[in-house]
Amino acid sequence: MRFGRRTVFDGFTASFPDRTLTALVGPSGSGKTTLLSLLAGQAQPFAGTVRLHLDESDAGVPPEPSLVAWVPQGSNALGARSALDNVLIGALAAGRSLADAHATALGEMERVGVADLAEVAAKDLSGGELQRVCFARALASGRPIIFADEPSASLDEASTRQLAAVMEVLRSTRLVIVATHDPLLMHSAQRTVSMRTEAS
Repeated sequence: MRFGRRTVFDGFTASFPDRTLTALVGPSGSGKTTLLSLLAGQAQPFAGTVRLHLDESDAGVPPEPSLVAWVPQGSNALGARSALDNVLIGALAAGRSLADAHATALGEMERVGVADLAEVAAKDLSGGELQRVCFARALASGRPIIFADEPSASLDEASTRQLAAVMEVLRSTRLVIVATHDPLLMHSAQRTVSMRTEAS
């Protein structure tokens, strides 16, 4: 992958099995976020290919952004709306009826441990709580792939441990890829891909 004359990474090869949590690790500038964009189909590589295998027999197709739910660094929650409203966005965007979306959103909030915060305004949540709400929204979208870009960057250790516990829950349900420097999140991952050693 190149930007102008700058090569972000070259000679990179990796695979990401379904229903696993993979941590992308490496120093700042090694291309972790760029790789997530390539895997999501939001950017095109200068050379090489990215393929998504929807089942074991297909030859692979280019990735589609509509298959990916993002959990950004920090939070993009709507501060004046409740935690439940923020998670509902994911379920409603998937085309569910309001009743079904409501049940789905509450179920995913329960899964990540924030169901008791459903009626709390997002602006009144802690950083760790907001990140778990963002993961609940990603799950409620029903999309098969979840990308998280440095989700613990602004969290304290206690919140990061809670987030790591959420990761361990999610890793058997979806393909989850997280770009991180955090050893706690790395420990939660079943696989790690080092951007420093896999890319020259």
